[in-house]
Amino acid sequence: MSTQTELAPESAPDSAETARRAKSARRAATALLREHADAMIFAQSTDGLVIPVPESLGMENFKVLATDWRTGSDLCVAEDRMTIVNAWMQLKREGVAEARARMRTDPAQWWVVRMLDLRNTHGVVLTILWPTSEGRQDAEPAPADTPAAVTPRFGTRKQDEEGNVIECDEAYLQMFGYSIEEVVGQPTFERVHAEDQARLIESWIAMIATGRVQMSRVRMRRGDGSWLWVDATYHNFLHDEEHAHVLAECIDVSAEMSAQEALQEREELLRHLLEEMPDGLLQLDSERNVVYHNARLLEILHTQLTCAEATADTPDAADGKAAVATVELHELTQILTDEDLEAFEAVVERALSTGVGEDVEVEALLPFDERRHILVKVRPLARDSGAVVGVIASVQDVTDSARVRRELEQRATFDALTGAHNRSSIIAALAAELETSADTGVVYVDLDRFKSINDTFGHPAGDEVLVQVAERLKAAMRSSDALGRLGGDEFLIVLRGVRGRAVAMEAAKRISHALRGTCELPAGSIELCASVGVAVAERAVGAEELIEQADTAMYRSKQQRLGIPVLAVGDELAIR
Repeated sequence: MSTQTELAPESAPDSAETARRAKSARRAATALLREHADAMIFAQSTDGLVIPVPESLGMENFKVLATDWRTGSDLCVAEDRMTIVNAWMQLKREGVAEARARMRTDPAQWWVVRMLDLRNTHGVVLTILWPTSEGRQDAEPAPADTPAAVTPRFGTRKQDEEGNVIECDEAYLQMFGYSIEEVVGQPTFERVHAEDQARLIESWIAMIATGRVQMSRVRMRRGDGSWLWVDATYHNFLHDEEHAHVLAECIDVSAEMSAQEALQEREELLRHLLEEMPDGLLQLDSERNVVYHNARLLEILHTQLTCAEATADTPDAADGKAAVATVELHELTQILTDEDLEAFEAVVERALSTGVGEDVEVEALLPFDERRHILVKVRPLARDSGAVVGVIASVQDVTDSARVRRELEQRATFDALTGAHNRSSIIAALAAELETSADTGVVYVDLDRFKSINDTFGHPAGDEVLVQVAERLKAAMRSSDALGRLGGDEFLIVLRGVRGRAVAMEAAKRISHALRGTCELPAGSIELCASVGVAVAERAVGAEELIEQADTAMYRSKQQRLGIPVLAVGDELAIR
């Protein structure tokens, strides 16, 4: 359920990985649908539009919500649409989101809305929703004096050596919903779940052979066909000459087993959700050992380990056990440059020692000199006592966004034609230099007769002249100086570490000399000449003021028509 907020598409994994994730997705969704029998599902595209549920999800047996609206948020009442939009944004960040909302068809009923990001495997966001009792006042409470039927949680039976029931108490009959005739004389083993029979027979044989008390946890069929988890404790009284029997004490543990099964289902669901996340996940303990990683992490880091090798000792997820990672941290980070590996390790160390999370962007060097930018969000894992026991890291490949960011920074900083700093960035560089150093000067350059070049040869020729001028200026500058284009045919050189006017004038003379001579163009040759003004920060002065001084000196140079640099000295100008 969302507005049309587009999610960025992910690269498709190979067919084997797709099959594995498809199975995980079905398990994750099935766990929720099993927990909520009245749940419904629908699917959305990456831009939030409602689309058919993909056949690859294998959800044919579950109820698909009839979709006669365009986007998910259209389903909700107006007051709850923003809640769903926020959940959609959370889904983009975290891969899973949950919210509560009311449908337009029944505004009195609240629904839980769970969104799963399955773009990597199925190209959709799967939404599961089920009703809650919140806000619903239809049900009438039972009268206070109505007696509640309480089913006993403990009962006993007696059996012969063959396992047939000799007698049982009333509590046992109520627990399982049988009459005395249906129990006495019947073998108990036949009412035990097929998956538990071997375990029960093993305990029975051990009890007969050793005479010791044995206990077994099994499911037994009740009179209505349902299954009840019980702990059965067997006491061997077969050597009693008058009343030889086996006493079985049965305790109802169905609530405990239901809680365990629910916990296992939630753990399995969480595990599958972690595998479906578009981000790589890495968990380290306090000794920097890898506790957990998902398959997506291996894809992002382009590790040479396959998923099978990295989880060779991993129990089947169906067993409800946590995965045991066999990969070492150095195997995951070996593609990082030395500098970035040091930065990553420093962030992990600070998270472990101070409990403060940080983000770090590192560069990975892949074969064939391919470089990828990786964003790692490191967060500490702490106990209730506050002790940090490890870290969890979310890993994203941000190469594309980093490239876009660099391009934007390049456009915001440099002149597209000449490669020099643009006006705003060269002034900012000068201002920063004046704040930290008094030994700063500027050289203001203005090309002579540039308009005639544009008028005679055209603007493309004029652009070529500006490019060649910038190249000559860069060649005449020191490596520590900075070149900027103020606009048109005007350039500014920031001189760093200039000690006195003489040094600044020497630099200006080199620059003026570099701009004299012939400039070869496809349309012909032209003679270059430039007017040059120089200013030195001999007192506290701002960037704009210093540039204005150099500009005034440059105009005096232009008036001389000699192409000789002019130095601004206080309120006077000096030609050197």
